Amino acid sequence: MIKQPFLNIIGTFVFVGLIINLTFKEPTFKNITEQANFELLSNQPEQAEKSFLIAISDDAYNYENHYNYINAHFEIPEKKKVGKRKYIYRDDNTIENEYQIYSESNDKALQDIGHYGKGLILVNLAEYEAALEEYLLVNNQSNPYFNNSIGNVYKHLANDQQAEIHFRKEISLHGNLPGAYTNLINLLFDQNKIDALHQFLNDKEIKPYFPSKIEREIYFIEKRPFPYFVALIQHVYDGINIFGFTSAFLIMCCWVIYLRKLDIFESEQWKHIVITLLLGMAFSFLTYPLSDFDNLFFKFNLNGNVINDFFYSIIGIGAIEELVKIIPLLLMLRYTKAINEPFDYIKYASLSALGFAFIENLLYFNESSLHIIHGRALTAVVSHMFDSSIIAYGLILNRYKRQKNSFLNFLLFWALASVSHGFYDFWLINKTASIFQIVSIVYIVASMYMWNSLKNNALNHSTFYDKNKFLNVETIESYLFYSLSGILIFEYLVLGIKFSPDVANQSILTSLYSGTYLTIFLALNLGKFTIVKGEWVPIKYWDKEVDEKEEEIKLANKNFQLIGSKLALGIISNNEFTSEILPNHGNVLKKCTISNEPKWYLLQLEKPFDIDSYKGDFVLITTKDTRETILKKKNIVVALYLIPKEINLDATNINRTELTFCGWATVN
Repeated sequence: MIKQPFLNIIGTFVFVGLIINLTFKEPTFKNITEQANFELLSNQPEQAEKSFLIAISDDAYNYENHYNYINAHFEIPEKKKVGKRKYIYRDDNTIENEYQIYSESNDKALQDIGHYGKGLILVNLAEYEAALEEYLLVNNQSNPYFNNSIGNVYKHLANDQQAEIHFRKEISLHGNLPGAYTNLINLLFDQNKIDALHQFLNDKEIKPYFPSKIEREIYFIEKRPFPYFVALIQHVYDGINIFGFTSAFLIMCCWVIYLRKLDIFESEQWKHIVITLLLGMAFSFLTYPLSDFDNLFFKFNLNGNVINDFFYSIIGIGAIEELVKIIPLLLMLRYTKAINEPFDYIKYASLSALGFAFIENLLYFNESSLHIIHGRALTAVVSHMFDSSIIAYGLILNRYKRQKNSFLNFLLFWALASVSHGFYDFWLINKTASIFQIVSIVYIVASMYMWNSLKNNALNHSTFYDKNKFLNVETIESYLFYSLSGILIFEYLVLGIKFSPDVANQSILTSLYSGTYLTIFLALNLGKFTIVKGEWVPIKYWDKEVDEKEEEIKLANKNFQLIGSKLALGIISNNEFTSEILPNHGNVLKKCTISNEPKWYLLQLEKPFDIDSYKGDFVLITTKDTRETILKKKNIVVALYLIPKEINLDATNINRTELTFCGWATVN
């Protein structure tokens, strides 16, 4: 099905790989520390750890080298997949033994290094009381980096007075200034010392260390919208780089075109698409004041506790982002006539989500995170579209199916979208839950099946339904495979240009298994629809055996059409009506909806009957079992109905009670 596209992509990968490896050279460095920092920036913590260890061998008394070495070690994931069922685990024992040996040295300075290193290791393992015990064993507490580290432990142990003393001492020693200033500013903010923070904001030397989130929250508390907005824009602008911007734009375009390919009955104007994307981008900034209000006034934040973080993921993240993302859809509904069929609800909700995700990706795709480009395209961006589509689907149901209290309906589906969003995020955010990150992957796979059901039902009820228009599944499969693979190739190209061929090669080998699986999965599944006018397809959350209705559509795609074919009618019931009409043959003229039931067919009989007050040339049939679908060459039991002469067969509101049940028959 995607064999040829797969071969084409492999060929493109080989071609791009040759260009990268033959054109670009590995970088050179002035010293080992510069090399280690480059390795950290390019997401190579294992290599950075080795490089910092070399720096330590050159100068074992330098606290900065030990600080960087230990932190680089803990940048390495605890568990890393290296095959289908094979993992490698981070080795913490070796580094713990190294600093134990230092702490037992006869050299007092190395003893201090040992206790400092053991304390820093314990901090990374979140064992703060044990870390403090090690730090207090350090004799010379005037070394750079030490005071910031012990101050950080005091802060975690809620001893703010000692924490502030040590942060200020670190600054006076001109040691780890970024760490000390950031920690001190956060501490002062927690203590509501706004005047002291303003002094830092007005100091040109300190301002570069001032966290943008704290600056923004200060202006929020002081109700100063203009500087708040400036700080917010500056926060986004500071993270933008040409590679990240281009990647975010390509991802957005990839999914916009996909949505347009699904919109087969009445395509949207590009101006409405662009407006919705821009609205999604603009309203994404609304998440910040809403989140700041939640954090500052309700004191609701992530804190590492499983229960707290679970509910924060749903309420503090999911509910806010889903509310913000749906506003552009509501505006398009209110002020334009663009949304005039069910699928438009899902399309415009998804477009808004894509605009939102574009801004979010600008923040994620900083220079040290360019290796996550394809991962965001395959998971987070798709998840954003699905969650927004849940609310859109609620609006569809309210308008086209049940028409109950619209406000309560909106709240219900907003809540469902928030739970969906938060459930996906939780397993990625909480440290304890993150060991089960596979839950998020399983959920996104299930959500794609559910998303397909939502889109399927929307297309089934299109105001512009045309039986002569259908989705070309193979075209959509090929498009998704090419475009999503193209994102992965672009990531490889970016890493090769920005960093080095070796970085690009290692990244692609790491990403190949998961990236290939998700790309193929999305390509093969996001174009699978069985469009049947008027049908409400049950929501599927997993792949099931193809039911008979899907089989009918597959046959139709192979140029078999039930409409226009001849069916053999066999007798089951033996009464005055059936004995005169059956057995017989009938040509299927069209599919009908009777009493809001869509699975009825009008047949023109080969041998007309003569019964007073009924149309002798025609009968209507529907399956006895509503779960079945009439298929040629398959024995199905149907209900046979006679049509009174006064019935207008072109009418769209025929009721079953207007017809006369004749009896049961078989069709094949």
